[in-house]
Amino acid sequence: MTVSDDIGREITVPYLCERTVFLVENAMNSMYAVGGADEISGIGAVWYEDTKAPFFRAIDPKYDEKRLSKGSKQPNTETIAKADPQLVFLWASDWGSEDIKAIEENLKVPVYGVYIDSLDDLQRQMKTLSKLIGKEERGEEVIEIMDKSMEKVTDVTGTLSTNEKPTVYWMWGDVYGTAGLNSTASDLIERAGGVNVLSAWTEETKNVEHPTMNLEALLALNPDVIYMWNNENLDPINITSGDTVDGIDFSTWSEISAVKNGRVYEISDPFVYDFHSPRLPLSMMHVAKDLHPDKFADLNLTQEVDQYYVEVYGVHYPGFEPI
Repeated sequence: MTVSDDIGREITVPYLCERTVFLVENAMNSMYAVGGADEISGIGAVWYEDTKAPFFRAIDPKYDEKRLSKGSKQPNTETIAKADPQLVFLWASDWGSEDIKAIEENLKVPVYGVYIDSLDDLQRQMKTLSKLIGKEERGEEVIEIMDKSMEKVTDVTGTLSTNEKPTVYWMWGDVYGTAGLNSTASDLIERAGGVNVLSAWTEETKNVEHPTMNLEALLALNPDVIYMWNNENLDPINITSGDTVDGIDFSTWSEISAVKNGRVYEISDPFVYDFHSPRLPLSMMHVAKDLHPDKFADLNLTQEVDQYYVEVYGVHYPGFEPI
């Protein structure tokens, strides 16, 4: 079977594809969602594994046997070979990826380049994964679950006027690294009822996936909201209080509208709300409730998360008890 990976490369793989190795975690979440646990023969790096392992063990009893490395360390090609893969998945933003070349040349195995920068990319990838393992029906079912969950947000935000949508600065862990206009995070902001503040930026880099700006540019853009990806070293209170963290003096941010009005938020759990995975609808709900608390006051996030985990993964959250 010949399919296109996320960066547009055509790859030919056995059909049905029964042994896959994942060196990128979010795509592995998609494979589990479409019913591909048995088709995963090897698993590479897993960030914050102590937190995530109970979930993976609940949906895949052979998870520990499939691990090819520990924690966030990636296995070498010799270790990958032991999983006898028919296809390897790894993160790659372009065709010239040295990681892709190393595996294809040394193992003589096709590599699927994973790269997600929009909701459409994510759902297209899920369709491809389900096709590779012959479970297209389940793939469509999960996409329908995602769409219905997102409609709980977009049915509301789709009626908002321009004036009702706050401008949002998305803050990655590098603080001045943000979400470009062509990125999943920007897609998330827009659907949750906000406007990516970079839409008013004049730099050409605003369209790349992860541009970097400086303090002067951020002050000029003056976002209504600052939304942080989960950061172990920094909390919203540090920003609104003007603390100095990791060498950044946040008192210099005091005149930003978001800071003055206490509208600095953070993704509370990077696992539950991983928006490069099928859990994107949950992160959309999370962001929407912060951007528009009055309009989503009745949206119970705890109940929504549990229901979603049941429908997509067959386990409850928290606790990961099987249904």
